[in-house]
Order: sequence, then C-alpha cells, then structure tokens
Amino acid sequence: MKYTGTLILTFLMFMKMFSQVGINTATPKSTLDVNGDLALRKALSVGGTDVVNGDKGSVDQVLVSKGAGQPPVWRYANIPFMENSQYKLVNTYLKTDQTGITTLSNNVAASSPVTNNLNEDFDPAKWVKITDLSIPVEIKASQNKVTYQVQTGVELVNKVAGTGSSVDFICGIFKNNKLVALRPDGITAIDTAPTQSIFTLNYTEENVATGNYTVDVACRKISSSDVANNYFRIGVNIPTYGPTPILTNTSSNAFSLRSLLKIDIAELVTYIN
Repeated sequence: MKYTGTLILTFLMFMKMFSQVGINTATPKSTLDVNGDLALRKALSVGGTDVVNGDKGSVDQVLVSKGAGQPPVWRYANIPFMENSQYKLVNTYLKTDQTGITTLSNNVAASSPVTNNLNEDFDPAKWVKITDLSIPVEIKASQNKVTYQVQTGVELVNKVAGTGSSVDFICGIFKNNKLVALRPDGITAIDTAPTQSIFTLNYTEENVATGNYTVDVACRKISSSDVANNYFRIGVNIPTYGPTPILTNTSSNAFSLRSLLKIDIAELVTYIN
C-alpha cells in the first residue's frame, strides 16, 4: 500500500514538473499524449475543477467538442443512428395551390387517346398544369428514393335538373416535362347539386439520376357524358352555376379543394470501413 502511494505521488510530481507527458511518444502534443489504445473501464468525467467533480454524462449521450481551449461536454444526439443499407430522409419539398384548373369545364371536349405512357413528353394540347405546384428539386446521391404525393379536390356540377353527368380525367406527375406517374379517376354529379371528390396519387421512383429537376402536376379530361352541360374544375371550386337562376356555391371553396404536392427525397446510408 505504501509502495502504491509512493508511485502515485511520484507520477503526480512528475506531471507537475513537466507540462507535457507522453505515453509511447517522445514528443507529446498536449498535457497527456497517449500514442496507443486507451481502455476506460469506468466513467469519463469532463469539465470538473480541483474541488468539483466533472460531468459523467447520461445514457445515450455523446461527447461533443466545444473547440480549442474548451472542455468537451456531454450532449444528446438529435439525429437517429442509421443502420447500413437503410434509407435516410434528406429533403422534403411541399407546395399548395388554390388556383387549380378551370379550363377543362363545360364545352371543352375530352382529349384523346385516353391512355398515356410513362416517360412521354408533356403535351400542352392535352395536359393542363397546376401552375403553382411546380417545384425545383435537386438529387445529390445516385442511390435514392423519391416519393411524390399529390392531393387535390375535384368538383362537378350538372347544368340540367333531373339528369346525371360524369367526367373522367387523368392527373400525372412530370419531371422535366417527362411523365413519371399518373392515375385516372372520375366524378359523377346527380341533378344540379355540386358534387366533390378527392384525387390522390402516391408514387416512388428509385435511383433517380443526380441533377436538378422541375416537378409539375398536370391533368387532362379523357371523357365526358355531356360536354356542353356540366361545370368541371380541379383544385378549385365552382363559385356560381346555372343556367337559370344563377346560384352561389356554398358547399365548397377554393381552400377546401386546394391542391398539394409533397416530395420526399431519401438517400441510401452506406458506411465505409
């Protein structure tokens, strides 16, 4: 016991005599410079003084540097620890629009053909864009998943009392004016009461090439049971309808039928040893 105490006292005196001590190095770069593995079997306290114990940290905390000349501190990590080959969300884009599409209404014939193919070019003679949903995006990693979510309200009013009317349409997602996703839908109105529905489209692309893109949402009318006798709008309400008397639409508004486009970009997590 006396021998151990003598060794400790000798080491402390040695530390005090020399400003820097090196273990396995002849040129120490700090007060204590260890060139080799360090095994720590119990707590690591930081930020203490001669009379106050340092902070030992808590479960799940990590040691964070505060810069040169400052003691490190224990902090909780606010980011999840990801496993290798998992996908990490790196960016989210979101836009809404209340202007919608009004140019596919009564007396506007359906466009043909009724089908579309992925990767075909945007054709303004068929498609109408929801202008304010245009989003510029950047893909930085080649291994990725890009998820698109579109939601918009649709409204149809039949002009003729006592009859029904229907419209079929397609809405799609264009990336740099190339069609990457689409879904058809339809709406039917009975009598002259306004009828609403919600259109949704969810789609995920994998391993999109890196670069900058512009993403748009566009829709087209593909059939109508009575072209001349209905009002049809996407992403906005029909404020008034007739023919006589002209009535004010109180069952919906632009906010309730607004359009939304959300884009999530996730990148593959890889660790290199």
